[in-house]
Amino acid sequence: MGNFRTNQFSYSFAQPTHLYAAVSIAAAGAPTIVANTGMGISSITRNSTGNYTIALSQAYYALLMLKEVQISSSAPTAPDMYIVTNSVTSSTAPAVTVQFNSAGTATDPASGTIILIDIVLQKSSVRY
Repeated sequence: MGNFRTNQFSYSFAQPTHLYAAVSIAAAGAPTIVANTGMGISSITRNSTGNYTIALSQAYYALLMLKEVQISSSAPTAPDMYIVTNSVTSSTAPAVTVQFNSAGTATDPASGTIILIDIVLQKSSVRY
């Protein structure tokens, strides 16, 4: 199994930190972070149809990227995702809110879908 060491050098000027999670979607779009994933992510909450807030366990200097891939036995019901709110710098409630949709209509991912998330954050204002 893997360990918790990180690379000292990533050949990047932004000093990125990656937070990974697997999120299981249940009935009515209810999200659950899969066990042993989501380190650095406090919770994920469904706010409304297709709208989810990913709460982070600490604040970061900047959001660099957020990617997702859906694992499903059929074509995804909500194939598109975009960032609605970026508040990763908040000292009280660092989070990212995302919206899933299909053809421009807010849509929850189907029950049984697993969403793999990679959030790339800048941990410092220092640049080399």
